[in-house]
Amino acid sequence: MSTRAEIQEHFSEFVVEHLDVLVRIARSLTGNADAADDLAQSALEKAYRSWPRVMTMAEPLAYVRRILVNSAYDAWRRKTRFQRIFGVRAEVDDPPATARWGRSEATVDSLSEIDALMAPLTDKERAVVSLRFLLGLTEAETAHELGIAVGTVKSTASRALKRMRVAEHQRSGV
Repeated sequence: MSTRAEIQEHFSEFVVEHLDVLVRIARSLTGNADAADDLAQSALEKAYRSWPRVMTMAEPLAYVRRILVNSAYDAWRRKTRFQRIFGVRAEVDDPPATARWGRSEATVDSLSEIDALMAPLTDKERAVVSLRFLLGLTEAETAHELGIAVGTVKSTASRALKRMRVAEHQRSGV
């Protein structure tokens, strides 16, 4: 059995190694840098509560990614439920994402372009595109992470890519 200090050290090493990936996934899910940081932190907090069990898993990163995606789904559901109950319309855009320290302007521009292309996507499409193409998971891995069938990943990715092509066409004016 691991001591509390060993568990904390293992978790700290995990965070140092995987935080950037988790924030990138969260950014692609939320479209907003501040919301992405909050989402990643929330997922890591949830993972830490069960870390003695999580650290013994074959793929702790996959488990934390699943927490991240589920947390994003929960936030989307809460927002939708709130809007439905109170009749409040969502703001069209989140506040603009701010650049993080150490990122070049080219990276910030690329993130803004990705955000613009992903803006018309549904929550499910955004999650599939984030895991499948930004993170590079296979169709089977994406299906497992999201708890959906491989065929659903394929059809959702196809619809999402079509919407993104339309968005790019509209942005470029071609």
